Amino acid sequence: MAHTTLYRKYRPASFAEVVGQEHVTRTLMNAIEAGKVSHAYMFAGSRGTGKTSTAKLLAKALNCVEGPTATPCGKCDSCVAIGAGTSLDVIEMDAASNRGIDDIREIRERVAYTPVEGRSRVYILDEAHMLTKEASNAFLKVLEEPPGHVIFVLCTTEAHRVLPTIQSRCQKFEFRRPDSGMVLDVLRRVAAAEEIEIEDAGLAAIARGSAGAFRDAIGILDQLATFCDKRIALDDVLSMLGTVESELLFEAVDIVAEEDSRGALLFLDRLAGQGRDFNQFTLDLIGHLRNIFLVQQLEDESEGILDVPREDMSRLKAQARLLAPRQVTRFIELLMKAASGMKGGGEPRLQLELAFVMMTRPQVDASAKSLLYRVEQLEEGRLVPAPKRMNGSRQAAAPSGEQQEAPAAGSEGGAADSAGGQEADAPAQQLEVSLDKITRAWSIVLTQVKKRKIPLYSLLQDSRPLTLESGVLTIGFPPESDFNRNQVDKPEHRRIIAEVLKEMTGADLQITCAIKEGMARRDEPRKKAPPQEDSITMIIKELGAEEIT
Repeated sequence: MAHTTLYRKYRPASFAEVVGQEHVTRTLMNAIEAGKVSHAYMFAGSRGTGKTSTAKLLAKALNCVEGPTATPCGKCDSCVAIGAGTSLDVIEMDAASNRGIDDIREIRERVAYTPVEGRSRVYILDEAHMLTKEASNAFLKVLEEPPGHVIFVLCTTEAHRVLPTIQSRCQKFEFRRPDSGMVLDVLRRVAAAEEIEIEDAGLAAIARGSAGAFRDAIGILDQLATFCDKRIALDDVLSMLGTVESELLFEAVDIVAEEDSRGALLFLDRLAGQGRDFNQFTLDLIGHLRNIFLVQQLEDESEGILDVPREDMSRLKAQARLLAPRQVTRFIELLMKAASGMKGGGEPRLQLELAFVMMTRPQVDASAKSLLYRVEQLEEGRLVPAPKRMNGSRQAAAPSGEQQEAPAAGSEGGAADSAGGQEADAPAQQLEVSLDKITRAWSIVLTQVKKRKIPLYSLLQDSRPLTLESGVLTIGFPPESDFNRNQVDKPEHRRIIAEVLKEMTGADLQITCAIKEGMARRDEPRKKAPPQEDSITMIIKELGAEEIT
């Protein structure tokens, strides 16, 4: 017996099974029950949203032995024949290959014939926008006044290309693109019916990769089930789709936020060694940055809009606080430029390498936008050059708010003199072990953690010390950062924090993590712009400019 593809096997058998198009199915069902079925319909929408399936359901409803009815039985000879595509009363034409005036003349001659088996003859013209102008004009008369037993259904993905005179003769329905949640529900139902073993994360990846097309999503699931013998792992899904797991996207943004050009190039080299598709990675990273941008603009309201797994939401919010909105928009622009270059035939890896270097080193980009971006960064103190060491004492370079707090923390434990041969980036404070002093120096702790592992620094953004008892330091997180707490509580991450604290305090501390009810997220203070004279000096130093008097 020939194999039937899953998307054909699980086509909607009734109007109730059409997902995400209630505005269409409800109107058609009411029209059938009231006997007010139009002579011509236009179904417009993106691929795989159910246009042709709905047209066939309409034909079943009109020709069912129990009909006309909004709930065709699906068992009579007429329903079975229409579902199998063998009914003589339902003529399905591909307007992409039958687009000439001779094809339309043939339709005009055949519409006079009465139905063979049912009550109505239904003509389904798929890709109706592909008809030639001459064929469209020849179609106008029969479309406007067809015989009473004839129903036309025009399906198109590009309604704007259909002649306005044809559109005006049809009742037009816009088929909406379903969200990934709707596609995921359909995939779960198909996987359960076919006894396919696949975790929800894999189904969610398929749903996102289908771009809102039910047919594409079920087709991918069918292909994976054949390849994996109905036992599908997440890695198999990602490999077939060419998509990138979220961990790599978070890592890429962390590297860019750190302005680490060397790390960025080594990261891309690792992707190349893994055989990643740079085109797909670029698109995925643009989507990830879009999510960050929306979190920055919408804050808590973004959770109902973003299509992001729940376990990734906390990390997404942490990265949204780590970057300025202007940085995010600039990164998106650079990546979109790289994607455009790839489409134009440019070497994908080179395009992505250039984008990453420009993101991490703005001075490499000589464009006017980049120059303006660097000036704005200087005005906010984000690119202030590190001052030179004077008389062997440590000076705080402090390009960020955390580093600017170093002198205050140092005043509690005493400033360490660098004459003892300590390196410039070594911790200068030797603190007594007390909760109060660890809390005061927490920003310095985070800075030292950042030097060891950037993702861990991002996870700790909302944290603060809670208790210190018997050598055990408990780090608290707000309730909405439960994912961050779970990640920080991993042995490797607790070891890094303990090592940093030992360097700063000389004490071996054990680390635990806990959720603190009522604890608010950490709000970073807005950095003040330096005086105008300092801005001019920094611009001269950073850009190599010359002041003209």
